[in-house]
Amino acid sequence: MDKEKCNNLIEYTKKGNIFHCNGCCSKCLIKDYLIRNKQEALDREQAKEGVALVLGASEERIKNYIKYFEEQGIEFVGDNIPYYITYVPELDTVREAIDEEMLERNQRELKENEILINGKIVDYDINTQKIVNNEIIDKTREDYINEKVITLDTEKLKARIQREKELNAVDLYDKAVLRGDVIETPKDKNERDIFRNAWLEIPNNYTDLSTTIEQLYPMPTEKIKYFM
Repeated sequence: MDKEKCNNLIEYTKKGNIFHCNGCCSKCLIKDYLIRNKQEALDREQAKEGVALVLGASEERIKNYIKYFEEQGIEFVGDNIPYYITYVPELDTVREAIDEEMLERNQRELKENEILINGKIVDYDINTQKIVNNEIIDKTREDYINEKVITLDTEKLKARIQREKELNAVDLYDKAVLRGDVIETPKDKNERDIFRNAWLEIPNNYTDLSTTIEQLYPMPTEKIKYFM
C-alpha cells in the first residue's frame, strides 16, 4: 500500500491518553489531529526491517510503554515518523534512513545522473561530467569525440577560424601601440606575448585530447579584447 493511501486509512481508538492504531500499515504518516512531539509506539521487529508499523500514539509519554505493548513496541517521539526508517538498537528507537541504507534495502534506486558518494546521493550532469574512481569530473575532448558529440576535424577547423580572429586582434592591438593610441605596460606586453604564443601552439596542443576545450583556447586580455 502506498504512502498516500495508507495515510488516508489510518484510524485510532482512544483509550485513556493512548491512541491505539487500528491495523495501520507500513510507512504511514500520523494524522494531523495528533499533537506535535507526540509519543508513538512502533513494532520493534518491523522497525528492524525498515518498516514503521504503528501500534499506538499518546499525547503524553508512556513510562512503561515496553510492558504496555508486551515488549513488542519501541518508542519514537517527534512530529512525524520518517517515511524511511532505520532501527537504532542501542537506543531502541528509529531514525530517518540515510541514502546508503535505502539503496541497500532496495527502497531507492540511483537515477542515470546520480552516484553514491560518502553515503549520500549526489547528482551530476551526464552531458558534461563523468564518474572516475567514484568521483565526478568534467568530460574531456576525447570523451566528446568518443561519444560523437564533436569530431576532431570539426574542432580543428573551428580552432583555425578562431585563431585567425584572435591573431588579427593582436595585430590591430600592436598597430595601436605603435601609433601611441594604446599605452602598453611591461605587464601588458608579457600577457600579449603569452596570448599570441598560446594561439600559435594550438595545432600542437590538439594532440593531447585530455586537454579541455576551456583550457585549450587562451583568453585575451581586456585591451586585446577591445580590437575583436
